[in-house]
Amino acid sequence: MKLLSPRSRTALLAGASTLLLATAVQAQDDSTAKLSLGRVIVSAGAEKVAIDTPQAVTSLDQDDIDDTQASTIGDVLEGIPGVSVQGGVSALGQGFNIRGLGTGVADSDSRILMQVDGVSKFFEQYRMGAFFSEPELYKRVEVLRGPASSTLYGAGALAGVVNFTTKDASDFLKGDDPFAVRLRGGYETNANARFGSVIFAAKPVENLDLLAMYTARKSDHYENGAGVEINPSNVDSSSYLLKGRYYIGGDKGHSIWASYQNWMSDSTQIYDQAEAFGTTPVRRKVDDDTAVIGYENDFNGSNLFNLSAQGSYAMSKVEQRETTFLSGVVYSEFSYETLQGRIENQSKFTLSPDWTAFLFVGAQAYKQERRNPRVTTTGTTTPGAATHPEGDMEKYGLYAQAEFVWSDKLTIIPGVRIDWTKLEPGAGVTTRTVVKDDAISPKIAAIYAFNDTVSVFGSIAHTVRMPVLDEIYSRTSATATNFALNLEPEESDNYEVGFTLSFDGVALPGDAVRLKTTAFRNDVSNLITRGTATTPYFVNVGESRFEGVEIEAEYASRGLFARAGLSFIEGEDQIRNVPLNTIPADELNLTVGYHWLDKGVAAGWRGEFAADQSEVSIASERTAGYSLHNLFVSWKPRSGLLEGLDVRAAIDNVGDKKYRRHLSSLDAEGRTFKLTVGKTF
Repeated sequence: MKLLSPRSRTALLAGASTLLLATAVQAQDDSTAKLSLGRVIVSAGAEKVAIDTPQAVTSLDQDDIDDTQASTIGDVLEGIPGVSVQGGVSALGQGFNIRGLGTGVADSDSRILMQVDGVSKFFEQYRMGAFFSEPELYKRVEVLRGPASSTLYGAGALAGVVNFTTKDASDFLKGDDPFAVRLRGGYETNANARFGSVIFAAKPVENLDLLAMYTARKSDHYENGAGVEINPSNVDSSSYLLKGRYYIGGDKGHSIWASYQNWMSDSTQIYDQAEAFGTTPVRRKVDDDTAVIGYENDFNGSNLFNLSAQGSYAMSKVEQRETTFLSGVVYSEFSYETLQGRIENQSKFTLSPDWTAFLFVGAQAYKQERRNPRVTTTGTTTPGAATHPEGDMEKYGLYAQAEFVWSDKLTIIPGVRIDWTKLEPGAGVTTRTVVKDDAISPKIAAIYAFNDTVSVFGSIAHTVRMPVLDEIYSRTSATATNFALNLEPEESDNYEVGFTLSFDGVALPGDAVRLKTTAFRNDVSNLITRGTATTPYFVNVGESRFEGVEIEAEYASRGLFARAGLSFIEGEDQIRNVPLNTIPADELNLTVGYHWLDKGVAAGWRGEFAADQSEVSIASERTAGYSLHNLFVSWKPRSGLLEGLDVRAAIDNVGDKKYRRHLSSLDAEGRTFKLTVGKTF
């Protein structure tokens, strides 16, 4: 895969660097600003700021999520370096891609681990997306790029992990307030899109926090920059969240908590939400439930015990009716029902005056039931189709990760994970063969700070992704026996190196510049992909290589802020020496803005610049490069009667450009005006 030419890459890098330095020189105020690379990361082991984590990781907080004024989860994730939305553009058709691997039509849905409050989410269906949820539910998103994430979260995260954290009552309760109410709503012109949400947070008794939230969202199909309606791009959904936490004995480190969330969409739409190849209508109801109960105990600050445990239930179900897409079928259902459990303990040891160690040990269990009942015109119920077999999957894992810290200069992080899987065919599958696999996934990472300005880091990780039910038991309708019972697990050997730069007081006292650069190479053997008419439905295809560079840079002062995210990724089938079709275009995202802190006002510009992507093995999948310009403004009064008000407005795609992101099947949205207003009482 050919990336941008050296001259083009140099121009992009120089442009980003010049912009950051120019904004530093023009800064007017002197106060330490909040930088995303300075945020504490909680998903990678011991808490540490992003720039000190020896892995590519991006954290989005509540302001970042609100700034996107997102209609879909893809809107939230799209601007992160190395992360792309693939497949469809609607809430029901989106898959996700990290570093060329991901979820969706052309990929296995298990190469990215999607987690909500620690619960793994999984869905796969022909011509549908992979994750159904509402952006308003979340206050934090952490994206860990690369397979080193597998140690703590589960075998097979060849691409990475996306962790979503839902809102808490404590996010809205201030001081001794017994309750708080937040109302929020928004409108977008292009798709006539609108949403409304209400949150009620309460502390009915001491040590008990409760939250209830409801959101409704509806939009029509949007138009691209040429004025053509893009179908499907609409959304019609509702969601709610119930969450509570009780602090045992008033100890903030000792609590029990529980949450339940539901996302539902019920509408008539075209059958193919991922690529719009077929326009057959279908009445489709999507119902997604996640319930979890957790326990946390730090044993009054004990160094030896800091325990967390949780059990959860998840159900993702799609019901289809009123369609002629499946001949003779009047109703079909696609469901994934899971029970999950996890327990982890963190210990801290002082080995010497200069050495401190942290140890994480844990265990996970996971059971999934995949069902696909169908009702025919005669009223007969039959099990799943040959290409969507029913079955049960069990997964068990043990893991350990240590962190050795020397004088706040050197951190070494070894880890290992052992996993076992068991796959059993369900009703309608003509083989009764049970498939078992096991795998060991070790890693080691390190970061060294030469001084307060320069650090270097690197990691090596071997990760194994074992096949899932669909890959083992799917078959073509032409034969009853071509199962992939001997499918080999995918194995990844991933190498990363990088450096960080931190400068304070660049132009004024209190301002700061942060930069983090990561280069990676991910060699994947036994890559699983679709077979041909004469082979099993899924086959191993030898060796593939994914490699690239990701750069994140930021400048902030009391007033001025700027951010740049740049990614170059390439991928190749090393057996056939042809480019892979899941590689995103080289992309640069820029943001420049200014905060008037005394007025609570911020305004700025965002740019998205993508290169041509012509290095594909299928000529029809080539895409042209593009340049986008977006404007935004927000107002959050800090005192008086308007305190708690949050107003955000934006113009996206100012030039009304017609374009398509490379891994998307459909054109993106043309010019649109957005307005969101919220108020906390």
